[in-house]
Amino acid sequence: MLCFHIGVAESRNQDNEFAEFDRDPDAIDDEEAADEVDVEVEEDSTNGNENDNDFSDNVNFDKEKEDKQDSQRDHEEQDEFDPFTDEEEFEGYNKDRSPKSKIPSGAGLKITKVPVHLRAGWQAFYLELITLVGILVYAANFFTGKSKNSKLATAWFKSHKPLLEQHFSIVGDDGMSKEPQSGVLVKESESVYTLWCTGRQYCEGMLVELRLLKRHDLVSVISQMMRPKSETIKVTVYMDDEDMDNFVFALLPRKQASKYQKELQDLSFFCGEKKSADRFNLPNHSVLTESGEVTDFILSQQVCNIIKKYEDCFESLHFSDQFVGPKKDESEEEGSTKLKKPKKVLLFEFKIPGNGRTKVASMGATEPLVKMVLFFIDRIKSLRLGQQARQKSDKKRREVEQSFSKLSHAQRQEAAQLRREEKMRAEKEKLMAEEDPEKQRRMEEQMTKRDAKKRNPKVKSLKVRM
Repeated sequence: MLCFHIGVAESRNQDNEFAEFDRDPDAIDDEEAADEVDVEVEEDSTNGNENDNDFSDNVNFDKEKEDKQDSQRDHEEQDEFDPFTDEEEFEGYNKDRSPKSKIPSGAGLKITKVPVHLRAGWQAFYLELITLVGILVYAANFFTGKSKNSKLATAWFKSHKPLLEQHFSIVGDDGMSKEPQSGVLVKESESVYTLWCTGRQYCEGMLVELRLLKRHDLVSVISQMMRPKSETIKVTVYMDDEDMDNFVFALLPRKQASKYQKELQDLSFFCGEKKSADRFNLPNHSVLTESGEVTDFILSQQVCNIIKKYEDCFESLHFSDQFVGPKKDESEEEGSTKLKKPKKVLLFEFKIPGNGRTKVASMGATEPLVKMVLFFIDRIKSLRLGQQARQKSDKKRREVEQSFSKLSHAQRQEAAQLRREEKMRAEKEKLMAEEDPEKQRRMEEQMTKRDAKKRNPKVKSLKVRM
């Protein structure tokens, strides 16, 4: 029996020895920790309940300290690998700036669904739609205005063509071919048409300019609504030099007479103060004339009746043998040294009735005034100034020529002085650029001798034989 018990005991001991490897290591650790806790509790239980609170406080303090140390250690490790903390990596980086506020972990993030295309409806294209509508309106106005001006110009030409063909052998020459043509109304632009007539005695030719409204331009149409204007017709007759005496005369609207006198060179030089045309029964116009007898000759009773009858179409007339156009600016006068040859012209300006709302039937309203133009071509031929008026006009024209010659002489002197200064400047630059001192000295001596010779007065020497 004893042997049997010994054998059983040994077999149990062997089983216990191998049972140690069959147990879970985590369970072993838990058992050991439990034993240690039991021991500590047994040891601490002897101290009584008075030390329980002190122990719990110490444990909490140690845990908080360990948590702070762990967080500080983690922050140091993160700064060690953070590229933004490297002062050499970025310039102007402030290391001491406050960190960005962190999003609380408890806050929920709302994710908005972005549509496939941002502009879902036609309302988002209102700017493009407005631009497209504006382009369509401008294009429609362009073609409509262009067609309207073409119809008006053609109507005027058809209504005046029979009258012009009675007085001119060629009506409507475009000047593009060697042989003269007829019946061509030249289109200069969408609002300007010209007609050239020639082949009549006492004049070289007559140019008619139809200056219609810019109906093709939408901006001009809007401006016309605010400030209405009328279409104008400008007639220029180029007289022969032998068939017109020397005088300057103008009948202008009262409000624009001063403006014309300041802008046009012949009116500014040859005409004095503007005078009223009340004695000719034309209260809305002013007279600018060089001689009083010219005014009485031109504004006859027949002419005044025509102007008064068609006052809504008549604008102005301007006769001159010294017509050169508008005055030149000071900048243009400095660069011009040649006198522009004046021309002997008769200038007329008429209006189309309607104040901008012109109809095709209204284009023939200026036919009586065109007859007056043809009448003046023959009448100016017969005008001859008296002796005093002729002497006065010739004196003024000589003064104008002398003043221009003085101006041109001063301009030539100024140009010559500029050329001399430029030449001297070039010589000095050449002297300074010379590297050889001996050659530079000789050049300087030559320049000094030449300047001294120019400063000394010229003396003529006469040889007398005895």
